[in-house]
Parts: sequence; C-alpha cells; structure tokens
Amino acid sequence: MAEKIKVILGQLGSPKSTKVSDVREFLREFLADPRVVDAHPLVWKIILNLFILPFRPRRSAEAYARIHTAEGFPLITNTIKVADSLRPKLDENLEINHAFLLASPRASDVIDEWEKEDIHERAQKVLVLPQFPQYAESTIASVVDALGGDFKKRVNLPTFTIVNSYHTSKAFIDHSVRKIRESLQVNPDMQELVISFHGIPLRRVLDKKDIYLLHCLETFELIKNQLQSPIPISMTFQSRFGSEVWLGPYTDATVVKKVENGSKKIGVYCPSFVVDCLETTDEIGTELAHEVKDAGGTLVHIPCLNADPEWINDYAHFINVYANGSSKERSELFYKIDVKERYKAVITEQAKEAPSKLPDSSKKILKLMFLTMFMDLVGFSIIFPMFPAMAKYYLEVDKDNFFLSGMMNLISNIQSISVTADGTPQMSTIVLFGGLLGALYSLLQFVAAPMWGSISDRIGRRPVLLISVFGLFLSYVLWIFSGSFTLLIVARIVGGLMSGNMSIASAVVSDVTDEKNRSKGMAAIGIAFALGFVFGPALGGILSLYNPILHHPEWEAFGVNPFSAAATLAAGLSFINFFTILKSFPETLKEGSKRHLERSINPIKLMKPLPFPGVNLTNFAYFLFITAFSGMEFTLTFLAVERLGYTSMDNAYMFIFIGFVIGMVQGGYVRRKAHQVGERKMSFNGLIAIVPGLILLAYAQAAWMLYAGLFFLALGSAMIIPCLTSLVSFYTPQNMQGQSLGIFRSLGSLGRVIGPIYASLVYWKFGSVHAYLIGAVLIIVPALVVKKLPEPPKANA
Repeated sequence: MAEKIKVILGQLGSPKSTKVSDVREFLREFLADPRVVDAHPLVWKIILNLFILPFRPRRSAEAYARIHTAEGFPLITNTIKVADSLRPKLDENLEINHAFLLASPRASDVIDEWEKEDIHERAQKVLVLPQFPQYAESTIASVVDALGGDFKKRVNLPTFTIVNSYHTSKAFIDHSVRKIRESLQVNPDMQELVISFHGIPLRRVLDKKDIYLLHCLETFELIKNQLQSPIPISMTFQSRFGSEVWLGPYTDATVVKKVENGSKKIGVYCPSFVVDCLETTDEIGTELAHEVKDAGGTLVHIPCLNADPEWINDYAHFINVYANGSSKERSELFYKIDVKERYKAVITEQAKEAPSKLPDSSKKILKLMFLTMFMDLVGFSIIFPMFPAMAKYYLEVDKDNFFLSGMMNLISNIQSISVTADGTPQMSTIVLFGGLLGALYSLLQFVAAPMWGSISDRIGRRPVLLISVFGLFLSYVLWIFSGSFTLLIVARIVGGLMSGNMSIASAVVSDVTDEKNRSKGMAAIGIAFALGFVFGPALGGILSLYNPILHHPEWEAFGVNPFSAAATLAAGLSFINFFTILKSFPETLKEGSKRHLERSINPIKLMKPLPFPGVNLTNFAYFLFITAFSGMEFTLTFLAVERLGYTSMDNAYMFIFIGFVIGMVQGGYVRRKAHQVGERKMSFNGLIAIVPGLILLAYAQAAWMLYAGLFFLALGSAMIIPCLTSLVSFYTPQNMQGQSLGIFRSLGSLGRVIGPIYASLVYWKFGSVHAYLIGAVLIIVPALVVKKLPEPPKANA
C-alpha cells in the first residue's frame, strides 16, 4: 500500500467578519509580516500603527462588505469547495485539508489534528500546495515561514514538501485558456484582453531578484500562445499598496486608457489567483468596472478557476502525480517555455520606471551627513522647551545687566511693561523678551549662512563644516557658564555666526545626488532635522528637571546655571560631531566645481539676487513661509504655558510630536513621492496644509485642539522645506550650489529674525489669537508665489 500523504491547500485567508475591528486585526497581522512588507521593522511598525491601521480598515471593511455573502467571503468558501471537490478524486493514500495563514483553520490547527492521530496510522509526509500559482516572496515564502515557525515548536515532524509554483502546469494553463475562450464566446464583441497579475514592488524584482515577474511572464506567454486570439492581449499588474514604484503597467490605468482610446469592451483575467477573492471580485469586478463604465466602456471580469468541475478533474490528476508519480511523470505535468530574451526586454523596460540609485560612496556620505545634522539639531533644539523658563530666570536674577536692561528699556519704549502682583513681568512681556532673544541668533545666521556657503564653494565643504561645528561647540561651552545674561548673549552670538551647517549640508546633498534623488537627499536631511527636533526638546525637557546649582551651589560662582546640564549635553554632541567629520567625512565638492575668489564674501553683497530663473522667487516664497511659521514656532511654548499651564517637559512633548510627524511624512512620503508628484506641487500642498493648523492653534483651549493644529503644521512643513530646497538646487548651476543654498538658508534665518519679533509684538499687543490668524493669512502669499515658479531644469549634478 502506498505511503499515506497529507495534502494541505495553503491560502491567505479573510477577516472574521466585515466589522472594522475584525478587518483591522486581519490587516495588522497581514501587513506586519516582513515577507509582505519588507521595510525596516521599527519604522514600519510605527507607520503601520499610527498611519495605516487607524484609517485603512474602514475603507477595506467597506470593500469586504461588498463581496460578503450568506456563505461568507469568496476566498474562504471557494477554497473549501475546491478541497471538498478534490477529496473524492484523489488517490486513496492522499488525504486533503485546507489551511489559511490568517483565518481558521490555520496550518497549526491541521498539524495539531495530525499529531492526535495514531502514530502508526497517520500520514508520514505532508505536501503543501499554496493557492498561488507563481512564486513570490510575499506569498510562497510567507507560507513556508508560517509552517517553519509552527514546526519549531513540535517534537515529531513529518516529511515536508512544498509545491513552490505551478504556473506552467498543463492543468492550470489549459483551464485558464478554456475560461477565457468561454468568455470570448459569450462576449464576441470583446475588443481587448488584459491578463492582470497581482503586483509587487519593482524593487523586489530588480534588487532582491524575486522570480515572480519571470513566472508571470511565463504564464502570460503560455496563455497567449495557446489562446491564439485575434484581439490584442496585454500583461498588467494590480493591487498596488504604498508609495513605492510597483511592477507595471498598472491594470487600472491601462484598462481605462484603452477604453479612452476606443476599445469599449475589455476582458480581464487574473491568473495570480486560483479562486476569486477581494482582489478579483471587488477590485476588478466592481471598482475597475465602475471606472471603465465612467470612461464609456464595459469591463468583462473573467472568473478564476474556483471549483470548476473540469479544472478539478485535472487539478486532482496534478496532485496525484505530484504526490505519487516518478520524477519523469512529474516533469510531464508542466509545459516547457523559454522566455529568456523576452524577460531581459521586460526587465529593461521595467527598470526605466525604477528610481535611480545612488553610488555606495554617495550613500555613505549622506549617512554621515544625516548623523552630523542629527547631532547638530539635537544640540540646537535642546533649548526650545526652556525658553519661557530662561526668560523668567534672567529677568529675575540679572535684571540690572546692561544688555538685559537695554532690551527691557526698548520694550518699555513701545509700551509700559505689564507685571503680575508679585512684580514679575506678565507672560505677554516675557514673550516679547523671548522673541528679541531668539531673533538675535537668527539675525546672525542670516549674516553668516551665505558667507559660509560662498566660502565652501571656494575651499570645499569639509573645512567649512569643521569650522562651523567647532564654533558651535565653543558656543555651548560658553552657555554652560552663562550665569550672567552678558555671557548668554556672547554664546548666542558665537552660535549664530557659526551656524552654517544647514546650508553646507544642502550643498553636500547637491554634490552627491542627481535630479531624481535630489529630493530624497534633501528629505533625508529633513528627517535628521525632524529627529533632532524629537530628541533635542525631549532631552531639554528632561534635563530642565535637573538644576546643577541646587546640588552644587559652589558651582554658581563659575557661572553654572539651571540650564547648564542641557548646555553640557549640546557641547558634548558638538564635540563628537567635530571628530566624526574630521575622521570620516570626505570632500564632496569636485575640484573643477570650485570657484575662484572673484566674488566678495561680504554677506550683504552675497545677498544680491542670482541670475537664475526660479531661484529668487523660491527664496522669496521660503522667506515668507519661514517668517509666518517661525512666529508660530517661537510663541508656541509661551502659548502652551499661558493657556494650558504647560511645563518645560510638556513643551518638550509638543516638539517631540512635531518632529515625529515631520520624520514620518518626510521618510514615508516626501522621500518617495516628491519627484513623482513634483516639488512645486508638493510645496504648494504643504503651504495650504499649514493654514488650518494655524487657525486651530489660534483658538486652541484644550490639548487635543493644540495637537490637531500641530499635526497640520508638521505635515505642511515636512513637504515644504525639502521641496523648496530641491527647487533652489535644480535652478542653480553646480559651481554656485553653496552660495545659492547659503542665500536660501540665510533668507530663512532672516525670516526667523522677523517672524518671532512680529509674532511676539502681535501676541503682546493684541493677544495670541491674532498672532496665529495673521500667520494663517500670510501663508497664502508664498503659496501664490510657488504657483508662479517655472518648471525646474534638469539637475546639474
């Protein structure tokens, strides 16, 4: 008697029901599979739980509801029918079960039942037949992982065999052709046929060498050759997910275009599936059918094989021979086809749609630049949540200071200073004082940024970065000992003059990227910026809880102050940053791109408009945006203290939230889609997103409203800054990148001079509501300017 073999039909599964909660759990498990989504696990977990699972399940539940019947979901019911139909047609030594990856019964349930059987009577071999004809990592490998994970927990294991593909099997091809012919007979006026396969990211084929596309091509060519139909037949791919480039052409766009070009009746067959499911019944049979109808055509959805009796007869024969036949008999189950040359041509065509790749040397430089900017921004932003406390501190302990009294006299000349009952200045006065202090740093950045950029065009990026970072280190050391307001002013002056890093970082990105990757590079710097804004304020909030002079009063004589702990960390990061650049960062400016000293390094002369179309308008738009945005940014902590009673730690949480959203948007959307959407359009969309954010903040009286406004602000700025930076780079010749981007950053610094002052004045004179509403109106102006920008030329990199 032949050896008993257990046959398992492996299938994906469906949600427990059409409830949103059940669909959410289904998607959570499905999309958490690293074979399905092969992104960085930590990053993907954050994106999945914060940006996909809260929103997508509702839309998916509506789709599942459309295909749900009294019997259940088509994928489940059809798979059961296939197994039941096969059972009486299989050899006596074969017993068949069905199992799902994401529904009951699972493979583990089937193996549990196998373990309970008599050890002398049960099957000693398991043959797994996934219901995916073509191999793909995201399907077949996922089945293997599920079985392997289950087998790891068991003591006794059966001999295990998996059929990893049967896309060229005679049974599958012959009956697919028969199904299509039957549809052609019923629809003799069908003008075109589309063979639609499930899509996967193009990167998986080009970089990971997934053989899925090869299998799809072999299936397509076999069907096409056997069909011998006079109507045109096309191969397309469906079910895109996310922002990556997937295998193309895309089914929906292709079919609609064919209808618009005159083919009014089109048939679609989906040979990636043995049984009908959401992707065939709803995506093709409902959604695409509606799109085709709206375009003036008719779509004929050709069903999958399902439990078709003729297919079941040959499918059973396939299983019988595969399980019990010889090697020769098994080989005769499949058609032979050579698509080597055709596959090369298809790969070449697909590769044209792939994003261009950076050389490994450029990737290394960008990683170093990312690390450099991250540490720089942590040190820079560590002060943000402490601004209200710092303003109060120096107004109390050093009010007779020459510089401090001068600033307060300036304020009193505008209007008498408002004080509380105990004689300390009211929040509105503290806001104005803080605005003037913050503007000082930005004013010096405005002066220094184009100068450092221009110098870097002459002597190179590396030496300028070293000088800048070491200067920042010195400024933080001064801050550690800034017991007096005078030394704090000196520290801010040194820091402002040495803060050329951001413009140099942008120039470095321009040096090592081409047009297609420029926005990705700028977004990477933006992500470092955002992460710096997450960790910097968080660390600042935490370190604000530690006052070193409470534990070491004797240190106060050396100028140590309540904020010295944060200053020490900032200095330490800058010190590490300096040695990282010194040891590992290469020069990125090519020798032939360096400019001679024909231009002045006078910062005022360097601000002269550049003669390149688009640059000056982009700079103007960026200046207006930063002016409005920085006014909000600077007064935000004061507003939170005044309205919601926030502490420095609460303020830190706000900046963490802003930085997190910026990082997710730039990493998950801008970096991938900017070149496709277009930098001008994405900048415009970002500016429009800022408006509701400022309006929400104007009227925020509760934390939820505050954070809702912050979300829109972070969303908009995540799109605006890297896209406008890329546009300036596109408009500028390579040998002027440093100066041009220096002017760009300098105008941003000028905006950060004017923004906090104007916002503080309005906040002080009219209240916080007017400060944010005026900002919302001002944002409309750069949006209109961006609309007028010319089409960017090809990159000069």
